[in-house]
Amino acid sequence: MYIAVFMGPFGRGPRDDRALIHYCTEGAIKAAADGFSLVTFGEQHFNNYEPYCNPLMMGARLAPFLGDAYFGTSMCPLPYHNPILMAENINLLDQLLDGKLIVGFSAGRVGFSPDFENFGLDPKEQRAIYAEKFHALMMLWRHKVEDGPLTFEGKWVKGGMHGRMMPVSYRGPHPQFMIGTNTDETCEKVGREGNILSLGPCTLEEAAHKYALFRKGLDEGGYSEAYKAERLTKSMVHHQVVVATSDEQAWEDAQVMVGNNPMLRRDLDKRSLRQMFEDGEAGRTDMTQQEAANSKFVRSWFIVGNPDRVTEQLLAHQHAGIEQVLTRFTVGVYNPPLWDASYKLFVEQCLPSLDPQHFTAPSGDDVHPAVSAGPAPIQANAEYSAQDPRKFRLQTAEN
Repeated sequence: MYIAVFMGPFGRGPRDDRALIHYCTEGAIKAAADGFSLVTFGEQHFNNYEPYCNPLMMGARLAPFLGDAYFGTSMCPLPYHNPILMAENINLLDQLLDGKLIVGFSAGRVGFSPDFENFGLDPKEQRAIYAEKFHALMMLWRHKVEDGPLTFEGKWVKGGMHGRMMPVSYRGPHPQFMIGTNTDETCEKVGREGNILSLGPCTLEEAAHKYALFRKGLDEGGYSEAYKAERLTKSMVHHQVVVATSDEQAWEDAQVMVGNNPMLRRDLDKRSLRQMFEDGEAGRTDMTQQEAANSKFVRSWFIVGNPDRVTEQLLAHQHAGIEQVLTRFTVGVYNPPLWDASYKLFVEQCLPSLDPQHFTAPSGDDVHPAVSAGPAPIQANAEYSAQDPRKFRLQTAEN
């Protein structure tokens, strides 16, 4: 199966920033060498989570060192970005990675930190902002200079493009991207539109249900069997993984790593993480609302145990038709010794049994025609191409 890894740690403040940036850089290079299919970086702001902030810059830094592994973002919250600059930056990164890129887009997260307010956006308009900017991004990637000027006059996207998008992407017609969602309706829509699906943490039962909707959408889209298989293979579900020599030690390590996770309310629930997990697995019906929510959180997010148990849980995903799992070993707040111990044991004792695979690099028709053609012949005193933005702008003005 395909095992990806997400470099997504929490810091405790500015003193951790530099250490975590370098830890994630070095960890991504090691993961690529160890056989992971994809290394991903997220985008967070203002909250000590993923303090590198910019996954595209991290991808550019890592591009020479990833070998057969792909690079991905999990996720880029599109509402915060200018679509024109985003399209250019992603195309450039696609060139640097020779097309081995899968960019994840999301509508952003409301409530975890005041991102929308800090960027001057109304969180109540989250979905509408995302839809308009995603539409603009697709228009930019599909635009050809011979189509004439491209203009945007929306509520959140204004301006346009006179000339051409540069650079072109390595992969044609544009870089690969995935959509992050856990909503049933959107899972089906992602399939219908022929995109890659990235599920956030959820139980295996929920993931299997959402993949069934995703497959239904792919079938309704009328795509070839080969295309559908490729979309399914690159889709994924995310889990935090903690491995130790025994189940007891793994849960103890997870308890230390998670600490006071802001996503897990402990004020009304004093159970251990393991007890939360086991109560959820047992289907206890006498839990309070907060206890039930915490049990659901732990069951959705975590794969914890000795190497055999962790391997078994990951293979269960493959048996359910989920070919790729996005693992995360940077669980909780800054703790490299525990992170490294869990990762090392996983690579040595779990990964071989999972038969880790790599995605093929783009070739043939998957490569942008301009990349395949290479530079045009050099001609002395050649006139400006019609694609020269100065000439294009002048022609537009005269018309």
